[in-house]
Amino acid sequence: MKKEREHLFFESFGSHNNPPIILIHGLFGSWENLKFIAKNLEDTFHVICPDCRNHGRSFHDPCMTYDEMASDIEHLVSHLNLNQPIIIGHSMGGKIAMQLNLREHLRINKLIVIDIAPRKYPQHHLGILNALKTLNLNNIKNKTQAAEALATDIPSVELRQFLIKNIERTNETYMWKINLDAIFDQYHIICDFPVHKKQLHTPSLFIRGTRSNYIEKNDEHVIQELFSDAIFCDIDASHWVHAENPKKTLSTIQNFLNIPE
Repeated sequence: MKKEREHLFFESFGSHNNPPIILIHGLFGSWENLKFIAKNLEDTFHVICPDCRNHGRSFHDPCMTYDEMASDIEHLVSHLNLNQPIIIGHSMGGKIAMQLNLREHLRINKLIVIDIAPRKYPQHHLGILNALKTLNLNNIKNKTQAAEALATDIPSVELRQFLIKNIERTNETYMWKINLDAIFDQYHIICDFPVHKKQLHTPSLFIRGTRSNYIEKNDEHVIQELFSDAIFCDIDASHWVHAENPKKTLSTIQNFLNIPE
């Protein structure tokens, strides 16, 4: 008997009578990463913020292909009876959003992708993954201690603070909320992107961080080969565009969606 697909955990904002928007977070993240955008769109939209599989409070699964992760979103859309949602995704979430559109199982109103292109990337998070896997949570008494233990391998304070949000206390010990083993095993797939030989005409906005190299000039052609109506907007930020420049990110999204600021 085929196992019934589990639902992603999600939080929602705004009236169910409003047009739907789905916000999809990136690797090591959770629904809370895009909460600022969600809260500022809730007066106009019904905003759905899921935790992707192997993240936050969603189910764990050894597979992390973009086809499966897009299917998770399709299943959520069906479960919530959403009609022609707008999809917004950052980084890995942006790839899920693109794959969701390219599968054409679901009609999408508009697509917004934050700082990622539909291509293969180097596995530059392997050092982070190795550091997380070698962190002995049995010896950790609080999150501050966990952050300090990661300092040698992960010098960035901001990145460490982001990563330790994935640790939670259970009884007397700490554990990972993310499925670290699955993410590690599937990381080469997360860095890649499926091949598509079609072109869609979904209204699409690609937001780039000016201090990020995730969407380079050469990527514009790759993107427009798949999304003919794609437009680009640069925002002063690194890869974490929505966290570093939230007001500009929000106003850019509002302009694209024709919402008065």
